[in-house]
Amino acid sequence: MRRQGAKVGLLGLAIACAYATTAAAQADNDPRYGPVIEVTEKSAKPQGTYVVQKGDTLWGLSEGLFGDPQVWPTLWSFNPQITNPHWIYPGDLLYLRPRITTRAEKTVVFAKSRFSESPRLMEVLARFTSFVTEREYRESGRISYSREEKTMLGELDEAYLKFNIPKRILPGEEYTVYRPLREVMHPVTGKSAGWLIQHLGVARVLSVERDKPFVKGIILNSYEEIQRDDLLTKRVWDKEIIVPVENKVAMWSRILDAFRDINELGEWEYVVVEGGFKQKIRRGNRFVIRERGDGYYPTAAGDMEKLPWENVGEVLIIEPFDNTSLGIVLRSIKDVGKGHLLELIRGY
Repeated sequence: MRRQGAKVGLLGLAIACAYATTAAAQADNDPRYGPVIEVTEKSAKPQGTYVVQKGDTLWGLSEGLFGDPQVWPTLWSFNPQITNPHWIYPGDLLYLRPRITTRAEKTVVFAKSRFSESPRLMEVLARFTSFVTEREYRESGRISYSREEKTMLGELDEAYLKFNIPKRILPGEEYTVYRPLREVMHPVTGKSAGWLIQHLGVARVLSVERDKPFVKGIILNSYEEIQRDDLLTKRVWDKEIIVPVENKVAMWSRILDAFRDINELGEWEYVVVEGGFKQKIRRGNRFVIRERGDGYYPTAAGDMEKLPWENVGEVLIIEPFDNTSLGIVLRSIKDVGKGHLLELIRGY
């Protein structure tokens, strides 16, 4: 065994590597030399390693490497293959620095298909993105006039409101002020499913005179400039925590539209979904985004029906309406778009 008092620095090791043939002969009899790292042209040892010699200990090697035998646990940490630090054997390969895993050393363990993930059990802080149904659009009120001496209206400006559909309007009621942007058309039937809208603010009814068609109101909040002829619908919530719930019914549906004018949608995009309260869809239900066929080449005629449906994502319902719902894409492993098929699975 090498003497306890022998010390050699990293520079000494480098010199020993360069002159391994002569140093090996001297090291057996001369205590001035630390552990010898033998390197030959035929050696397959990785760089920065050392082959254990007879009499070596981690204590002694640490003294030679780091100048302090007390740091032997550091050397041991570089070599997890050593189960007992008190026992190392001639011929063992030691790593003298932390190991860096190369690509060739990486292994892949296949656990499950990315197409068959379990339901995503996560709460979402969602906002009520701008959409009204066709019925709500037809029943909307309107900012008809204002006594303000300006074209654009804002917070605390007063206005005269009119509702074309007969309904009981009470002082203190609040309405969302909006402007229609684009009509949402069903991709199969071609019928209107509602309107994408721009939220402009919130108005409150101040007073109602039964013998007059107009009611007096005030704009409480404004997110954008409000104009005469902008529309009013029942006030919608702003932000809420949406908790997933178990699906009680099963049905097929599709994505009708999206709030951004793009063709390819991904995670966290808000979408309009076919089906609502009348189809027993509830807040927190989750639709699976379905797809089948070859991912690159056209599927042969007659084979499409024989291929299984794959799970490529998930849509969480945050607000159901009569026959449509507002949803958010929780998960997607590929781009989805308008018309993409959805499946509501009972018990999911």
